[in-house]
Amino acid sequence: MSLLNKANILQGVDSPRKVKIEALDGEIYLRPLSSAEVNEVLHIEAEGYGTFNATSNRGQTMADGKMNLPKMQEKQAEAKYTAIHKSINNDKNTDEWSFDELQLLPSNAINEIYDQVMKLSGADVTERDVKNFPENE
Repeated sequence: MSLLNKANILQGVDSPRKVKIEALDGEIYLRPLSSAEVNEVLHIEAEGYGTFNATSNRGQTMADGKMNLPKMQEKQAEAKYTAIHKSINNDKNTDEWSFDELQLLPSNAINEIYDQVMKLSGADVTERDVKNFPENE
């Protein structure tokens, strides 16, 4: 294993990788998102979660929440388009993609590209993560 320096580490975000997209029956170049970009995408998505309150009284936790499903779907889509837009517009792809053009793609392509972007960025949820998630006992 080689010793990395700052330039090697930071170069990863600027190193697009060829990724096969089954929904489009082809390959495109995607670059990983930086941690700040991943946080931006996750923040956009979280804006659609709604409001939740929790209080504790004598060991009992009471929680309530309000969800706006149309807003949740809107923010999830905005987060996906933002992540893809940042990733697909890189030095290896000759065409610049706009948000409007991304919205013309089929849903299955958007979902697959988004999953690949998050995987490249180290921000995907794996089956192991789900299995290791603590549950109420």
